[in-house]
Order: sequence, then C-alpha cells, then structure tokens
Amino acid sequence: MAKKVLIKRYPNRRLYNTETSSFINLNQIADVIREGFQVEVQDVKTKEDITAYVLTQILLEEAKNKRALLPSSLLHLAIGHGQTVLAEFFEKHLQDTIERYAQYK
Repeated sequence: MAKKVLIKRYPNRRLYNTETSSFINLNQIADVIREGFQVEVQDVKTKEDITAYVLTQILLEEAKNKRALLPSSLLHLAIGHGQTVLAEFFEKHLQDTIERYAQYK
C-alpha cells in the first residue's frame, strides 16, 4: 500500500503539503502521485475530504493542456445518463481496467 500524504487546502485555495511543510500546486500534487504516493486533500476550515475534487482539477488541467481527456461522445453519454451511472461505472469497472492496463504496460 502506498504511503499517504496529507494535503491541506486553506480558504485562500492554497494547498499545503504536510509531509514537506511547504505549499504545493496542482502540478506538484500530480508529481507526488506519479512518485507512487496516495494523497488525501482536506479542507482546513470544514475538515471535509476534498481529494476527489482536487484530483479532478488536476485531470482537467492536464486535459486543457493536451486539448482532450476523454472523447466528446463519451462525455455526452456520461452526462446524458447522469452522475449515478457514471460514478457506479467508475467505481466498479474503470479503476480495475486502468490498474490491469498499467500492470500490463
């Protein structure tokens, strides 16, 4: 199991890496993950776990730089069928598929 790094998000949206005691940006969080660590992002004010939100931001920024993350047809399908179907699919199928593909590659 990968070591977990706690990142705290302050009300001014700055992100703080508690492991290195320094502020960190989204690209640096992506680098931490690529190094094999798990991250947990916590809102300092509410103590809410906002990890999924921040990781989604990272993916969107990377998609913006490369001009696409997922094909438009897939995005239309996901939006058309609603959040529940999409969340269920990601939880049950996509994670396993990506993990198997990464091991294969």
